[in-house]
Amino acid sequence: MSVSVIGAGPWGATVAWLIGKEGRDVALWSSSETKRAVLRDTRKPPRTAIDLPECVAIVETLDEALAADLVFLAVPPAHARAVLRAAAPFVRPDHRIVHTVKGLEPGGHAISTVISEETCCLMTGMLAGPVAPDELWRGDQMAAVVGSRFESLAVDAALALTGPSLRVYQSLDLTGVEIGGAMRTPIGLAAGMLREAGLGGPTHAFLLTRGLAEAGRLADALGGQHETVAGLSGIGDWLVTSQDEDDPVMQAGHRLARQEACGYSEAEARVRTLIALGARTGVDLPITNAVGAVLDGTPMQEALAGLMTRQVRFES
Repeated sequence: MSVSVIGAGPWGATVAWLIGKEGRDVALWSSSETKRAVLRDTRKPPRTAIDLPECVAIVETLDEALAADLVFLAVPPAHARAVLRAAAPFVRPDHRIVHTVKGLEPGGHAISTVISEETCCLMTGMLAGPVAPDELWRGDQMAAVVGSRFESLAVDAALALTGPSLRVYQSLDLTGVEIGGAMRTPIGLAAGMLREAGLGGPTHAFLLTRGLAEAGRLADALGGQHETVAGLSGIGDWLVTSQDEDDPVMQAGHRLARQEACGYSEAEARVRTLIALGARTGVDLPITNAVGAVLDGTPMQEALAGLMTRQVRFES
């Protein structure tokens, strides 16, 4: 099984490093010619604390990257379709493509759907979970999950990534894994706002548990399983985000609580995509909608009061 990574940002480079440090050959491609040159010359990916092993080959073209059997796609959701469209002439039906995108395309499509729409690839998956690259670089132990409707893909991707620092589980609920990853952004923004406001553990417990209910409803509506968001791709990832004050999503939440501009356009776009998806599918997303209201200028305390005074209901 040959492996490649498309996208050489901090996370894409980390995925290539994870595979390469176990001695497995892996090809790494970036759309930036300058970045490819830096990686070839220095072996030091920008904004990371790692050196790429020699078995990580920096390739010049998408054609070379897609010579592999198993491909990890690590690009932002707003750029995924364009990259896949460029890659389409080199994709085979028997390719296996696993994306690492914790968000939906601006139109509300999961990235696995975009892969299927833009290429002839039949087997898709997603890598998600509470993985902090900087802690992974220093050797801390953590876990992730690969979701795919194809058991062989989930297992092969997990085997490619698993090592002393990372244990990778598998799930056959790709939709649930993707929704868990997508909901990280509104939950993280809300957690940042609550921390900035000085609200304590009980309020955060309220946020995370009701976030589970919200994400579970959306997963069910889209054909997934609500239980999946109670795993690594959902609440596992949210817990890490909500405890990391340096996370860009948390920092954006702090700014919103102070009634400043969000300052993180990608996070804002992801929240608005989820709001539109909830409206289109008829799924009630009160926390996500409250975060959207704050993005539109509503004071955080007013948005929180709106959540607290919703109609009384049973928990489940």
